[in-house]
Amino acid sequence: MQSSQHAREAQAEAQGLGSAQTAAPKRHSPAKNRGRMDVMADVLDCCRSASSKSHIMLHANLNSIVATRMVESLTETGLIDSVHEEGTVVYLATPKGAGFIAKYVELQLLISPGLVPAESKMNNPNRLNSRLW
Repeated sequence: MQSSQHAREAQAEAQGLGSAQTAAPKRHSPAKNRGRMDVMADVLDCCRSASSKSHIMLHANLNSIVATRMVESLTETGLIDSVHEEGTVVYLATPKGAGFIAKYVELQLLISPGLVPAESKMNNPNRLNSRLW
């Protein structure tokens, strides 16, 4: 995984693109696993719009067991709501969940500003305020 990341960066630099212009920079070091807070932020980011559990699994890169436990945990704490639509269940972030994402981004910028690029979609304050909560 790490060598493919380096290969993409080298290819982008060879084409005249800076490493900041490569595809979706990661917030985490490729050699480390994500922590619980990172996974929670990824799931909440998925739930900004109505998301099924399979959508959460795909976009937050989780297996079924971890996704189920995380959705249950976030629902119990009031960070996401489950909405039953036409025989399916979708999940939406609550205002409390949007606040969590905002604080998460602030902490990431405080701890390691280089790991959260300024143009990151997680770092866009308009994204959080544009929803009708």
